[in-house]
Amino acid sequence: MLWSVSVPACAAAPCPAPVPPDGLQKFYKALGDLKSGARDRSVTVLHLGDSHIALDHMTGEVRRRGAAMLGDGGRGLAPGVPYPYYAPQNYQISMSGNWRVASSLTGSAPGPFGMSGFRIEATDGGAEISLTSEHEIGAVEIEVYGGPDTGAVMLTLGQAAPLTLPTKSEKPGIVFLRVPAAGVREVRLRVAGNGPVRLLGWTMTGTKPGFRYDSYGISGATLDVVSHWDDAIVDAEIVRLAPDLVLLGYGTNEGFNDHADAAAYGRRFGQLVERLQRLAPQASIGVLGAFDGARRARPADRALCGKGRATPPKLGILRDVQRGIARQGGLFYTDMSRAMDGACGVARWVEADPPLAWPDHVHLRPEGARRAGTMLWNDLMGRAADAALSCIRNPKG
Repeated sequence: MLWSVSVPACAAAPCPAPVPPDGLQKFYKALGDLKSGARDRSVTVLHLGDSHIALDHMTGEVRRRGAAMLGDGGRGLAPGVPYPYYAPQNYQISMSGNWRVASSLTGSAPGPFGMSGFRIEATDGGAEISLTSEHEIGAVEIEVYGGPDTGAVMLTLGQAAPLTLPTKSEKPGIVFLRVPAAGVREVRLRVAGNGPVRLLGWTMTGTKPGFRYDSYGISGATLDVVSHWDDAIVDAEIVRLAPDLVLLGYGTNEGFNDHADAAAYGRRFGQLVERLQRLAPQASIGVLGAFDGARRARPADRALCGKGRATPPKLGILRDVQRGIARQGGLFYTDMSRAMDGACGVARWVEADPPLAWPDHVHLRPEGARRAGTMLWNDLMGRAADAALSCIRNPKG
């Protein structure tokens, strides 16, 4: 049993012990330790992937359910507003001044990059980021790329006087800054103007241990985007975060590449899994099979979806590779195309009333994404586990 439960005398039977789905034993141990009081830090999920993750509707649904179960543990955020439609749920973020934004989507972009995949930088003292949270913030953690000549940031928490935080370091590399926030909901970060500041990301933690879900997605990303990040930075980020579950959500974009080498893809995927296991031995690892997608049919296409659309042939092949890696490594696996009822499901979602996917036959509308998030939550928790957790939350029910 992962945790014990005190049952009122009037209860007919104790709550059932949650049964972890395959590959999630370490994640469930973290859940049980937090519920039993044997753990004093949040249960943390790290989710990396493409635009399905970047848009935050799917991940937001999982985050909402996890916070309802365990309490809000906060989340890591990309730096500032790295792209126009960046809208992390439960936060309002704006950016003003002369910030420069860099994306790791293409390998030609100069680094450094951490696992958020973005960097913003400025030297002008007028450059500022403002954040408002729907939840109270327990601490603000800032990740910057420091060096001998980098400047400082001015951090204002609520109505308090601004704090000056130097980002200098003897050698170029990541610098972690942490400031207790005492339950504020408004945060401002401003460049001091005494040298360049390179922001890689920041975190708003909860006021007490709960469910923390850090999701970093880049539109158009494939698994290759990980190779565009600075290894030393990402290694330090993952070790510091110490996630209890890492989810990998890639595959849809590479599935549209008819020349994709499935064997080479499998090797790269396996190498990433091995790296994560080395950096986060305490974590369960989950592989999310690629979402369904469709394109304008080509003469060689066989999986036709009606109205001139077809499923790219490599999409299913790469999904099979992902499934095989998960099976061989004892990892959690779920096929995200199931959210749309399998092959050509995205075409049906485009034509649904109301529509659940956009006409590009790749991206999900908010309601479709929330349905995918609900499916992911159910797959992670399992029906027996979800019932057990509900019983623990409401033992008289």
